[in-house]
Amino acid sequence: MTYRASYIAELVGGRLVGEDVEVSSIRGYHEAGPDDITFVLDASLLSKPTDAKVVIAPDGVEGVEGKSLILVKNPLEAAVVVANLFYREEFGEGISERAVVYPGAKISEGVVIREFAVVEDGVELGRNVVVMPYVYIGRDSVIGDGTVLFPGVVIYPGTVVGKRCRIHAGAVIGADGFGYFEKSGKRIKIPQIGRVVIGDDVEIGANTCIDRATFGETVIGDGTKIDNLVQIGHNVKVGRDCAFAGQVGISGSVVVGDRVLMGGQAGIADHAVIGSDVKVAAKAGVFGRVRDGEAIVGAPAMPAPRWKRIQAIINRLPEMYQLFKRLKRRG
Repeated sequence: MTYRASYIAELVGGRLVGEDVEVSSIRGYHEAGPDDITFVLDASLLSKPTDAKVVIAPDGVEGVEGKSLILVKNPLEAAVVVANLFYREEFGEGISERAVVYPGAKISEGVVIREFAVVEDGVELGRNVVVMPYVYIGRDSVIGDGTVLFPGVVIYPGTVVGKRCRIHAGAVIGADGFGYFEKSGKRIKIPQIGRVVIGDDVEIGANTCIDRATFGETVIGDGTKIDNLVQIGHNVKVGRDCAFAGQVGISGSVVVGDRVLMGGQAGIADHAVIGSDVKVAAKAGVFGRVRDGEAIVGAPAMPAPRWKRIQAIINRLPEMYQLFKRLKRRG
């Protein structure tokens, strides 16, 4: 499909400056070819060469020789709209004869179930759910409208997944939590009989694991985005619109507020309570309680201003040690 620049400008609510040329795809600024549209977030990038015919750019940019510009308030948002215009995911249609769908499953209109998927009794699949090859959905689970389960996803029994979620390859939702007690030097398993409840518009990355509750529910709030290789323990409660980068580890019974950001490899100790709008730096080790709106760094984690002061002192330790030795010699 090709689209004229004027059509795209209207679609994204922008203003076209230059010729009304046709484009057939969207690519990055440096990779784009003569039939592509691209975008810049920083107008200074326009001084660098690109073969793209059309560039989405911030409002206020002046014309660039040989290029058509679409000027918008938010180039990234506009680029997302254009990407969705050119690229649509294809999942197939219908239920494969090579899928295993138990007779007690409830399948709504528009559901796609690909080969070698297993859907057990009592499962409810909402409208337009996509179940890719080798997915397993355990009994009595509920999958909301428009959710996509990518290849190899495992949904343990009793799990609830909301609408328009995306769960990527290899993710495991609802495995037993890491719950044991010690008796006579041995670890005795505590039955994990709760479930996982995932809200609407949640995205879960490849090979991420979210454990079922011991009792009650492990909860992931609406709009939360979770990267690859994240571990979320039993009975964790995560709020709305959070974002966790790869290899974050959250221990059992942690409570996380809304709009919390966690950098890669951050570790949260069990029973910690993290307020809303908190920013946790990469590799931070979090214990106890974190107040709303704090930015925390380090292991053990502390407020960012204090951590910066400590780092400044650490960087001066060699000089401070030499001074200490001189003062000690003076006696």
